[in-house]
Amino acid sequence: MKKFAAPFQKSIFVCTQKRPDGHPKPCCADRGGMALRQELRDMAQEKGKEMEIRVFTSGCIGACDHGPVAIEYPNGEYVLGITKEDLPEILDGLME
Repeated sequence: MKKFAAPFQKSIFVCTQKRPDGHPKPCCADRGGMALRQELRDMAQEKGKEMEIRVFTSGCIGACDHGPVAIEYPNGEYVLGITKEDLPEILDGLME
């Protein structure tokens, strides 16, 4: 095993979990998680922050009823019920 410092300071994991059709729990994929993740990533790149802030795809984060969901690090905060309109505020918070 090797360990080394990550080349970025902050990260956000956006749930893109896709549950099988008919599953009783909702999923972030069906609520736009993939598009939100891509748009947030594009926004970070447009601001030249892609080396400081990484936007990752994630499986289930565990707050399915409140999706789309993300979790930010290093502050470890959940972001629940994300909409496209929330993305600038999320990115601004990560740039602080």
